[in-house]
Amino acid sequence: MPLIPLATHPTSPSCSNAPPSELFLPISFGVHVIMSDKTTSTSMDNFVALSVLLTGVSENTIAPFFDTFDIKTQIYTAAEADNAAALTALLGMYSTLIKSNKPTADIIQAIMTPPTSETGRMARSIILAWYSGSWYTTSTLFTEAPSTRVLSSGAYEQGLMWKVAQAHAMGSADYPFGYWNENPPALSQFIGGSQA
Repeated sequence: MPLIPLATHPTSPSCSNAPPSELFLPISFGVHVIMSDKTTSTSMDNFVALSVLLTGVSENTIAPFFDTFDIKTQIYTAAEADNAAALTALLGMYSTLIKSNKPTADIIQAIMTPPTSETGRMARSIILAWYSGSWYTTSTLFTEAPSTRVLSSGAYEQGLMWKVAQAHAMGSADYPFGYWNENPPALSQFIGGSQA
């Protein structure tokens, strides 16, 4: 499976002569993208559909019907505040590409390439925000010390990294007492084979 670099992270101070490490995104999650009227009706709908494509998780995970945390709005607002022109260009690019009926992997490749373009950096910051609950400033994304900020405690606690790991943030659990005696929710509940 091809990998696309998301961001470069510095090495630890004790290994200052080692090259920085990189985070990678596998470009095929088995997510099927279906174009619908909802997909192109508003910027937020396009943002949700793009987020589903970029993260590989279901739309119900990105934008649940009962959305008490409204993470999508927090990420959209952070993206718009960081670089509104790049966000608008990225959503426009997504809208055009999705109408082309290209395979999902080709659409992701087009959005993420070149990685240092404004739209490529915006896409990577959106992915990192969904998974970590933190916004990575697009202008510093490929530097040794990218500028980040946690969007909110809810964004961190609901980050996709926890769902994909079938875990929860330390000190935070949405599960009832005794949940540890049960198997975690199936990974397929969140990723792969979803309809976006």
